[in-house]
Order: sequence, then C-alpha cells, then structure tokens
Amino acid sequence: MIIKYIPEDFIVQEVLVTDQEMQYRGQDYLLMELNKKGYSSFDAMRIVKTFFGVREVESAGLKDSDGVTSQKISVSNDQPDIPDRIEAFHAEYTGKEKYIHLSFLGYVSQPLVPARLEGNAFRLRLRGMENETAELWMKRKIYSLTFPNYYDKQRFGMPGYPKVSHLIGEALYEKDYRKAYDYLKISGTHEASLPFDGDYEGFFANMEERIRGFFFSSLYSREFNQKLGDLLEQSGPVTVVEDEGISFRMPKEKRTMAALFAEDNPEEQLGSFRVMTLEQKVPRKLLATTQVQFLGCREDEYHPGTSVLTVSFFLPMGSYATMAMKQLDLFL
Repeated sequence: MIIKYIPEDFIVQEVLVTDQEMQYRGQDYLLMELNKKGYSSFDAMRIVKTFFGVREVESAGLKDSDGVTSQKISVSNDQPDIPDRIEAFHAEYTGKEKYIHLSFLGYVSQPLVPARLEGNAFRLRLRGMENETAELWMKRKIYSLTFPNYYDKQRFGMPGYPKVSHLIGEALYEKDYRKAYDYLKISGTHEASLPFDGDYEGFFANMEERIRGFFFSSLYSREFNQKLGDLLEQSGPVTVVEDEGISFRMPKEKRTMAALFAEDNPEEQLGSFRVMTLEQKVPRKLLATTQVQFLGCREDEYHPGTSVLTVSFFLPMGSYATMAMKQLDLFL
C-alpha cells in the first residue's frame, strides 16, 4: 500500500464546531476557509499574516503539506481592506505544484481555538495494491476499524526531512539550546532558515510561541507513543512498523486491543502522564475507531499491474489517517 504518492491522493476536509455566529463588519476577526497544497498550516498562516499585515492568524487544527487540505482560519481585523486584497493574494500564491487559496466567510468575535475542531473527513487513494487484494476490499464496502491512537510521523518532522521535532523539544526541555539548534538546521522547517546571531538561547526565546510549543508537543507525543506501545505489547501480539525512522508497535490481532477496551478509563493506565499538545489538554484516547468506506477501484496509472483503491472515513480531532491505514493494511 502506497499512501500520498501524489498530494491529490490525500484529501482532508476539516469539520469545525463553533458556537459563534458570523456577523457583518465590526467584529474583531475575519473567518476564512484556507485550501492549500504544498504548505504546512504553520507556513500558510505565516504567509497570510505577512501578506495582509495583521497581528494574528489562528486555526483550530494543523494540516500537513503533503496533501490537499481545507480548514478554517481566523484573521485579526487589523486592516479594513483584507477581503478586497484576496485576489491579489491568489495571484501570488496560486500555482500548480503548490498553492494557498482563501475564501472570505464573514466576521466573528473571537479567534479560532483547538476546542472548536471536531475532526477531519478524509478521502484517500491507496496505490500499488495487488489487484486481488483491492477487489476483496471493495467487496466489503464498509469496514469498522479500531487502531492505536499513535501520533504518526508527521508529528515528528517535515515531509522528506529527518524526523527530529521531538529531539528539538527534548533539547529545549534540557535547556541545551545549541543541540536544539543543530537539530533545527536539518529539520526542513521555515525556522531553520531564520537569521542567527550566535545566541542559541535568544534564538529560541524569540521564536514564535506556537512553534516552540509544537516542538515540546512532539516530545510529549513521543512519550505517549512509547507508553501506548508498552501497553499493547503487554496485551497481545504486536508487530513493529517502521516509517522514516519512527517505529510503531501495531497489533497483529484485534484481541491485542481488547484489554484497553475492557477498562472503564483505559487512559488512566498511563498514570499521571498527560499529553499537553497543541490540540488538547486532556487525556488522549488510546484507541480510535472509524468506519472505512471503499468507494472505487481501478488500475493504478503510476504503478502498472496494480490497483488504486479510493476510501473515505472520518476521524476525531488528533487522530491520524495514515495511522488508520497502517492498521488496515495489517488486518485485511
């Protein structure tokens, strides 16, 4: 199974829950839909902030750069002509290989926060599949999938670069700012290209707070993954799946996850550990469940002699579609 062979293989639509009603002029924030390809959410929001000259751009969730994604952002209403300048923005940031497209939706009184995000709807094309396997999957039409709610490799680094975000977070936690900078330089992030005057601690002190927060979040995410893997290995047979230097202990059988379901509050098995991520400040669920729908099967034009299978499903905030597909590949 090949996931994300081209960005169009991985389509994400954010599902947002908000109690704010959109208003006319006079509110403190504009609400926009941000569609993008080839940019991370951090990079896209930084570009929007710089182009329009505003003090604040916020989102409810984060989307990767190696897919076609849609999400909402709030933009501080600092400039009166922001909606009138959207077409000029498109002229600069719309292309074939990568793009950012904005749609103005209205005005709201408060910025977006992670608590507003319910989850994401996914439509994926799974490539390079054996023809017989793809046909068998299609016959199922729908499949109830439970999988370990690991943080996937996206949490630990940029596509195509070493996965070192958690190592940056660890070095910052230990106040080893030089080591953190050394890891940052190979991370492929925008921050790796910022001017540096030799003051390692000052460099990170002046970094945007939410970027520093992401590095710490990556460190906590690694700890969560390790503890979840320990629990699964204690419960039944697992197999190790490697993906760009990041290892996951995945259940070989459904019964491996049964013990975690049996507990009233399985998250409490992690003791006092809590994942203080960008998304939430509550115990993270150890398992995630979704209904995978198989929508279509055809010949894979990029891998002759194999099939491409189109699937769709919904996941709650913080769960990874790529992790769901890793488990599906083991079960079917």
